[in-house]
Amino acid sequence: MIEESPIDLGNGLTGVLTRPQRPTAQPLWVLLNAGFIPRSGPFRMHVELARSLAAEGVPVLRVDLPGVGDAPPKRGDDIAVIRHGFDRLRELAGADRFVIGGLCSAADQAWKVALADERVCGLLLLDPYASRGAWFRIGQLRILLGRGASAMATVLGRLLRRKRAPDIDDGNLRDWPRPADARVEFDRMVARGVNVFALYTGGAASYFTHRAQFGATFGAFASARCVHFEHWPDCDHMFMRAQDRARLLQAIRGWGRVFA
Repeated sequence: MIEESPIDLGNGLTGVLTRPQRPTAQPLWVLLNAGFIPRSGPFRMHVELARSLAAEGVPVLRVDLPGVGDAPPKRGDDIAVIRHGFDRLRELAGADRFVIGGLCSAADQAWKVALADERVCGLLLLDPYASRGAWFRIGQLRILLGRGASAMATVLGRLLRRKRAPDIDDGNLRDWPRPADARVEFDRMVARGVNVFALYTGGAASYFTHRAQFGATFGAFASARCVHFEHWPDCDHMFMRAQDRARLLQAIRGWGRVFA
């Protein structure tokens, strides 16, 4: 039987710790929240994932980051707060290795934590950073062609009737590194042996449309043995459909066995 208990890690970092019935040597997972979504995750996805992992012997902390969800206002830099939380988790749960991640901006935060703290051995990245480039344009064209001739004519007509507007820069809306820096950072983490699960959904189509973008973004290390990449263009950003959440949980549990 699993055990769930609220936990205060200080500096505004709060969450719920889900422990397996029998302690294991596996790393502790930290699921970060994002936007206005509390630690339960979209459609309670984090709850389902935490309990599913705990049933397999994996401890999981569902976090409300300072100033996000149900947590109190920020009291300092998020990365420093999370690293201090790691220290407290060592005291409270005996954890010295961590898998960290989440959706959207939570993936961005997890990336920065992994760079700053070598106790991170795994990254769970859902709709994380990617650069556009030629493969993005090819993917856009393929999506447009798939909509049929009438839809294409409508889109082309709109483009002819208005001045060209610049692409939305997702890096300004999210805390992304510059493309050259991102590749260096990714290489550094992979060379350190960090296991990466990177999934892009159809909800990321404003900046990710083609599988080949992943390799173009991160280079040779994108195909490293410790990197697991998925592209689900038929899935929305929030995993609204129950079947998508079930598929995601199955994929994450399968990937998580690399830590066993």
